[in-house]
Amino acid sequence: MISIGSNGSRRGSRQGGFTLVEIIVALTVIAVIAAVAIPVLKGINQQDKLEGPIKTLAEMVMETRQRAMRERRAHQIVFERGGIHALQGNRSYADRQDFLKHLEELRTPPPVEVIERMEPEKTEPVRTVTPRSGEVAKAPPPPPPEPPKPKQPEMPWTISLTLEENTECGVLLWGDGEAERMEGDRVRRWVFQPSGMASPATVRLQAADIFREASFDVLTGEINAERAGPRKDSYRP
Repeated sequence: MISIGSNGSRRGSRQGGFTLVEIIVALTVIAVIAAVAIPVLKGINQQDKLEGPIKTLAEMVMETRQRAMRERRAHQIVFERGGIHALQGNRSYADRQDFLKHLEELRTPPPVEVIERMEPEKTEPVRTVTPRSGEVAKAPPPPPPEPPKPKQPEMPWTISLTLEENTECGVLLWGDGEAERMEGDRVRRWVFQPSGMASPATVRLQAADIFREASFDVLTGEINAERAGPRKDSYRP
């Protein structure tokens, strides 16, 4: 039963809409959800950016290993702060500048030797004489042969993975207590022998507030472990 007060209003009835307290509570809940969801979504987006380079590196490792076995010569992957590079040989480098200079030399085509075409000597025109009965007509001399065309030299095999400016790279090789961050003029070499063997390696990429790393198998070169999470100042495994 609904009672009617002296002022004529109905007690117990509720007007349509929300109170100020309800609106404040709803906005507070939305703000809390957004504060939790936005960093998570941002981290997922950053993880996607690092997943691509790790996948490309895995493909580079497999191709480098296969080439070392097929060509029966050592190949190596070189890490430096600007990128990761695969190339033939087992050469060591004093620093980053020394390596980049060598890489540029490998990718610069050698000058092509130009062979000058020798003009044939001018000869007197051959007169055509009707042979007499019983004589054989002489054929004109053949034209001079064309000079051989110069062959384009085959360039040494190299591939590179360029890292974004805000992406850090750390490398942990066999015998290292802690992964070494590639900064300044530092370089690290990961050598693949003609047998396909290479030392175990773990590569970590860090960008903004997250990291992603992959460990590679010593026998197959495939990724046998992969981790991702919040960024770490220490590069210990």
